[in-house]
Amino acid sequence: MKWIAIILLSLAVILYGLNFANRKEVGIEQRADGLYYKIGATTAFTGDGLVYHPNGQKMQQGKFELGKQIGPWMVWHPNGQLHWEGSYKDGKKDGVWTQYDEQGTKSNESTWQEGMEQIIIEQKSVNSVEPSTAVPTGKSPEK
Repeated sequence: MKWIAIILLSLAVILYGLNFANRKEVGIEQRADGLYYKIGATTAFTGDGLVYHPNGQKMQQGKFELGKQIGPWMVWHPNGQLHWEGSYKDGKKDGVWTQYDEQGTKSNESTWQEGMEQIIIEQKSVNSVEPSTAVPTGKSPEK
């Protein structure tokens, strides 16, 4: 869940602008309907989402379509190493999301479908006849 907070914090930075250097800054905001809009606009935002860390390294990159995140998204650590990569479908996480530590080593992987993390639960069958582990004592059971 910690990475969700990181992603949400990163998206908040989008409110202050999507572009860096030679590009015109575009401020967007997420509204009550959950969609992203250019500040002051009445139609949902479509375009590139690119945010930088204060040190100039990329923080986050992806695309919006009609106010929803779509396609591949990447999030980087401040040192430039990839932190998260995955994909959105219709504004929801979808497919495999991979997390990396600050050294670039894969540290976690999760699968998502329509914004819900898929948890695999293994069930082991229990045999109806289990081998006896009791040690005979030489006494007969009481009746």
